[in-house]
Amino acid sequence: MASFLKKRADTIFLDFSQLTAFIAEDRSFSCNGIDLLCMDGLVVRDLGRRGSQDVAFRFEALQTLESLDIPIINPPPAIARAANKFATSLALQHAGVPTPRTIVTTSPEEASNALQKYGKVVSKPLFGYKGKDILLLEEGDEAKLRRVLEKDGLIYLQEFIASTSPRDIRAFVVGGRVLGAIYRVAPPGQWISNLARGGHAEPCPVTSELEDLAAGSSRAVGTVYCGVDLLETCEGLKVIEVNGTPSGRGIFEALGVNVTEAIADHVMKLQA
Repeated sequence: MASFLKKRADTIFLDFSQLTAFIAEDRSFSCNGIDLLCMDGLVVRDLGRRGSQDVAFRFEALQTLESLDIPIINPPPAIARAANKFATSLALQHAGVPTPRTIVTTSPEEASNALQKYGKVVSKPLFGYKGKDILLLEEGDEAKLRRVLEKDGLIYLQEFIASTSPRDIRAFVVGGRVLGAIYRVAPPGQWISNLARGGHAEPCPVTSELEDLAAGSSRAVGTVYCGVDLLETCEGLKVIEVNGTPSGRGIFEALGVNVTEAIADHVMKLQA
């Protein structure tokens, strides 16, 4: 919000937990008492995560606003695609972006077969965030695997890719341009490197390979701005996730890059 105010844009912070839709002879959408139909555009930082029903409501509201020619950043289809790891994996594979082998299944037998085939896999919630509920499963962990299936109804498994350093790469893309990248380094003795789980950020050089993959991943998912997470492998970089609502804290601390200013620049150009 501060980046828009610096550009003298008339800016309002809206809390989507206060979203209201009124449907009668006509329809209206408001948030915090503000008429959303009067907005020149909306930049979505978070849809909220109370439950499936209210997230679905907020998403449908955004889709309706977009259909009324109100620019939504990121576009609703991109928000949905980035939030759903299965949809992200499909989009990356379709675009030819290298990504770890992945299986999504509701079958305990197929999940066990994948575990035996790969030997070691990473289980992630389909709609997870901030590294929560991520599990490393090995042969013999069938009981843990079945507990995930019982709790969630399905399981998303990616092959585990070992690295000499427990880290990944987060590249930030705005308007198809890579602003910079950081290594997210896991805490000592840990393998999950998310900053929200105790990891720390270090500068990462932006190679042509990294730039091409990050920009290509953003195009594949349809985002205006995003964080692209990659792993270093013996076959080159592989993209594991695309975050449609990334935090800019790590890249600011490591590189001094303020991604919100780039987002504000992009949005203001759309309004010009």
